Amino acid sequence: MQIVAKVIDYEISKRELDWECSKALAPNQERSIQQALERLIDRCLLFTQAIEHGITVSDDEYDEALLELIEQDEPFGFSSAVIQELTARELETLVRRQLIIKKYIQTLCPETLPITTDKLKEFYLDNRDYFTKPEKVHCAHILVRGSDEEASAKAEAIYKGIRDEDDFLSQSQICSDCPSSADCGDLGWFPRGIMIPEIENVAFSLQLHEISKPFLSSYGYHILLLLDKTPKEDIPFEEIKDSLFARMQQIEKEYLINRHVSDLRSQFASAIVIY
Repeated sequence: MQIVAKVIDYEISKRELDWECSKALAPNQERSIQQALERLIDRCLLFTQAIEHGITVSDDEYDEALLELIEQDEPFGFSSAVIQELTARELETLVRRQLIIKKYIQTLCPETLPITTDKLKEFYLDNRDYFTKPEKVHCAHILVRGSDEEASAKAEAIYKGIRDEDDFLSQSQICSDCPSSADCGDLGWFPRGIMIPEIENVAFSLQLHEISKPFLSSYGYHILLLLDKTPKEDIPFEEIKDSLFARMQQIEKEYLINRHVSDLRSQFASAIVIY
């Protein structure tokens, strides 16, 4: 068995590294391999500390975890092909190590960290740009498929025959080549970044109830009606406070774990050998 690294008394095999690399989108790239090895080293350090602190896993805990694992689509983040390669002993080792590390991390991070409302509000105010509801528009359209002169002339004729919003909605049912014609051309509500650029650019430039001139996209000629719009607005602190608390809990726990792993790497630097 080829060994690629040793962390204190625990060896990391090429086989384990290959499993970890399989989680990456580009598993054979040098960066993916390096990141996979770093994750395995960190786990070995945490596992070593867990054992030193006397953390164990009972057979009942193992059996329960194994049942939960069977129900997952990608246990450990591995594909089904990788899971099928595992021997019974390898699977047991992975499950028990995962449980031991999880129990050790729980000793590092209390279930609920003391995060005050003032700290939450400070985080909210410092990141206001992330806590907003985007500007949205509600539009209907008429589509004339094609990009030739005939399609252009047809779209222009439809546009000239529309006098008001009622005319538009009526014509959308009769003249539009889009399936939305069954619903008066209704495109629903959408923010920026959802529709094709041609529709988006026109939709967000229209005044309320304004009807656009015909414009071309890859689908054909469109005529757009702005039915309604809502401006960009801040999400009130009280509305987001609970979800923000949960997210801050996660951030604080990740920080504690990362800091602890960093300390372990410094403490055991001489005991980490990469072959």
